[in-house]
Order: sequence, then structure tokens, then C-alpha cells
Amino acid sequence: MFSKYKKIEDLEDAYDTEKKKIDIEFQNLNEQRYQLRRENDQSYEAFLYLKSKMNYSDDSNTRMMNIIDQCDREINDYIHHKERKLENYKYEVRKEYLKQTEKIMEAE
Repeated sequence: MFSKYKKIEDLEDAYDTEKKKIDIEFQNLNEQRYQLRRENDQSYEAFLYLKSKMNYSDDSNTRMMNIIDQCDREINDYIHHKERKLENYKYEVRKEYLKQTEKIMEAE
């Protein structure tokens, strides 16, 4: 990943750029989580409105809550999976950075 860099300054710039990309990905995941939860809340509010207007049964409320809970679990599982992948990638980037730093220092 960083093996093409022969100067420590270039390596550090590339490493910083990669860290920023990873941070942006984490921010995007958090934004997705927030957005999806907000959409679930809006769906539930719409359901409650329809329930009051259309006289839905209490059983329908339970079913709707189960659907929303299932959706929340799936969202969390997906986002946690992506976060783990990003954490692993972040670790690999750091490892490659340190490895190349060591090679550059030995060459000087």
C-alpha cells in the first residue's frame, strides 16, 4: 500500500489522507444510522396517525413495533459489520505505514 513512498514526508501525507478517508467513512456510517432511525420514527408516527384515523387494532401496533425493531436490528448489524471492516482496514493501514516508515528509516 505504501511501498512506493521513499520519503517520510510523502509517506506521512499518504497516511494522513488514508486516515481522513477512513474517518469520512465512519461519519457516513453514523449519518446512515441516524437517517434510518429517523425514517423509522417517522414511519411509526405515520402509523400512529393512521391508527387513530382508521381505528387499527392494538394488535397492529404490536406488529408494527416488531417490524421496526427488526429493522433496527438489521440496520445495527449491517453498520456494526461495516464498522468492523473499517477498523480492520484502519489497523492494516497503520501496520503498513509503520512497516514502510521502518524501511525508510533503515535506508537513510
